[in-house]
Amino acid sequence: MRSLPPLEAALNRLHRGFDWAARTPQDAIRHPLRYADPGDREVAGLLTACLAYGRVDLFGPQVDRALGEMGESPRRFVLGFDPKKDGARFDGFRYRFNRPRDLSAFCLATQRILLAHGSLGAFFARGYSPGDPDVGPALERFVDGFLGQDLSAVFPRNRLSRGFRHLFPRPSTGGPCKRLHLFLRWMVRREPPDFGLWTAIAPAALLMPVDTHVEHMARAVGLTRRRSRNWKMVEEITAKLRALDPEDPVKYDFALCHKRMSGDCLDRRDTQVCAPCGLKPVCRHWPRAVDRRAAAAGEASGYGDPPSGARE
Repeated sequence: MRSLPPLEAALNRLHRGFDWAARTPQDAIRHPLRYADPGDREVAGLLTACLAYGRVDLFGPQVDRALGEMGESPRRFVLGFDPKKDGARFDGFRYRFNRPRDLSAFCLATQRILLAHGSLGAFFARGYSPGDPDVGPALERFVDGFLGQDLSAVFPRNRLSRGFRHLFPRPSTGGPCKRLHLFLRWMVRREPPDFGLWTAIAPAALLMPVDTHVEHMARAVGLTRRRSRNWKMVEEITAKLRALDPEDPVKYDFALCHKRMSGDCLDRRDTQVCAPCGLKPVCRHWPRAVDRRAAAAGEASGYGDPPSGARE
């Protein structure tokens, strides 16, 4: 058995030992998870991911409200959606950038795609090529499918609202597109907590959903040195994780995100909180202190040269 590099060993331990079931109630995936039907999971998952900006305790109730108006089958609701008759269901909806008409537009655009392609997965697969380096080009085409619809039944003269555009960020603008990468993780990955519904897409092609929690964790363990959370950071983090697991690089996402979200990582050195953490051997907040202590010990014993690999 080969000896694993420290980063790979530490992340594998974190991934294998993480109790994802215990954290699912605090994760956005709990919303699509309530549906057994794959078509309902697709629609509920996309709506949830689109609204998953800000804290879970803030957007979660709004997702519950929107899905509650769709009844027991979000897919069936969307397929029968009529803006004139059903748009009023979302009256009073407010969440940061989004208003009732944004939800109506979401339902109408999704309806058009489902009628034309049968499922969201089939539509995404039409724009995906196994020859692409990752899902980036396919995601751009997927977003075009929503932003390119004629939604004049909701928006006069088809002038899309800022809120609706915010639901579907384009990769080409350079942002991290965290919410859509999260949706793809749910749909594509074959292992829990993800659903593995889109078998035409390879998990190897996924890109990391980078939010503030993953950003800080990634920087702490050396997956990135970038300071701006953007598409380049997503690519850099994913490339380093792909070197650890070429077939499933984003498998580490849930554990990394929830380790910080739960308070198990403070993004600083804390003797009590950090004591049981298996990432300490690769965390930037700890090796520096260890190296300094080693250097001090060397000086005290008459050997002043810093230890090999010391970070100054």
